[in-house]
Amino acid sequence: MSKLSKIILAIGLLSIITTAVSALEIDEPQYNPTVIHPGDDVDVWIDVTNDEGSDEKIEDLRITVDSKYPFEIKQVNPTKGVYTISTLAEGESDTAYFKLHINEDASSRDYRFDVKVSYDIVEYKNGDKVVTTRSFTKVYYIPVYGLANFEINSYGVTLTPAKTEDVQLKVTNKGTGTAKQATLTIGSNSLINPVDTTKLYLGSLSPDVTKLLSVSLHASGDTTEGSYLIPATLSWIDEDGTENFEVINIGFIVEGDINLGISNVITDPTEIKAQETYVKIDVDITNNGHGEAKNVEIDLLSEDPFTDSWSNSNFKNIGILNSGDTKTAIFYIDVDKDAQSGHYSVPLNITYMDVFDEEHSELEYIDLYIKPKPVLEILPETYTLKAGDENTITLTLQNIGSEKAESVKITAIKNTAQPFEYTQKTDSIGTLDTNESGEGQLIIDVDSDAANKEYLITVEVRSVGDSEQGDDNVYISQKTIRVNVEGGSNSTVVYLVVLILVAGVGYYMYLKRKKGKEQTE
Repeated sequence: MSKLSKIILAIGLLSIITTAVSALEIDEPQYNPTVIHPGDDVDVWIDVTNDEGSDEKIEDLRITVDSKYPFEIKQVNPTKGVYTISTLAEGESDTAYFKLHINEDASSRDYRFDVKVSYDIVEYKNGDKVVTTRSFTKVYYIPVYGLANFEINSYGVTLTPAKTEDVQLKVTNKGTGTAKQATLTIGSNSLINPVDTTKLYLGSLSPDVTKLLSVSLHASGDTTEGSYLIPATLSWIDEDGTENFEVINIGFIVEGDINLGISNVITDPTEIKAQETYVKIDVDITNNGHGEAKNVEIDLLSEDPFTDSWSNSNFKNIGILNSGDTKTAIFYIDVDKDAQSGHYSVPLNITYMDVFDEEHSELEYIDLYIKPKPVLEILPETYTLKAGDENTITLTLQNIGSEKAESVKITAIKNTAQPFEYTQKTDSIGTLDTNESGEGQLIIDVDSDAANKEYLITVEVRSVGDSEQGDDNVYISQKTIRVNVEGGSNSTVVYLVVLILVAGVGYYMYLKRKKGKEQTE
């Protein structure tokens, strides 16, 4: 077949199709609203006219539309999506009516809308009824304009009273249409204000596109902890050319900074020295921040030369500390007898919870000063005392403290239950420098019937601090010495037994001699 023949055949076929279709005129669909957005309910009208001519009549005309995305056919006709016309004479017109719902997630584009038409053409030829059935589908495209819908996220940023902070904002188009020429204007409230730039240009944001913005916000020093809203105005042009704006409240958390510090330390006694016990320490804890600290617990960590005075004596819970509040925690410590004078940093472990129930921990330190003092010890020795005699014992004292001891003297403390009398119960030793030793004597008269055993004698050691250092305190301690008594009541019994035995033997010999003389005579 020649190329010309193919063209003639195509024109002929097109003419046949055109003739068949033109027999029923179908106009372009009309709809309301004229600008369609996702989620709209749309009224659709389609005008049909019988142009068959030659007195041909149309019967059983059916116009059908399909429910294809994003269109959902609503029930407005007896059969959903089908409009029927029983008869349409030559030149008559009718209007098919449908109602559509546009899917809420429909994006911006032209969507295909198929209209299926079927009908019968009735004509009479030579008195006979001739019925011709025809059907075809017309394709239309209905534009749907998506709408921009914005979400602003602050990433859970927290602001701090009296501070200016840079905040990252995430602006996302969650809608179905592109927003053009978008701008964001940051507002303020009575406590939180933007700093520097307040209007930010976003440009064009397609659906599901996110843009990050950085803004500086200042929270007033009067801002209390909690959540706050700041208004932000978004303006843009939708795809259908409509100018829009929306006020979106951005939520922020204001969390006061918690700054716990030690504001004061008082000890009792005020001058701490070696060998002290039950030293009371009052520690004032102050919240210098803007936030609330809950469940504040303080643990004094005793380290050499300090020990806890009793179990759990140094763990305290002082409850809640609001901004500016001060509370006192009381601790008790003992000081080792060998503690050297000087400054000691004692750690305090402080734990607390913020308003969001997050736990925090920090270490603070207090300074404790141990003053020099003389510490006198009696060097260990066991002394022997003779029962019934007057005994002199010499005690050696050493100053193991950190300060010179003046006016050192010892005094024996009489115990009436012991078989001792003190001819000399007190002796002065004088002055002992640190690490220096000196001697003092006690004279003890032991009862003759004292039992042979070990006795414990209590000796009071008394001294005065170093006057050159301004220490006029009197230091008194009690020490124990051990003494053994010999030749007492146990020795007397043995002596008597021996004496009796000797006397018995002598008496026996006397009787024996006497008897021998009598026999001689």
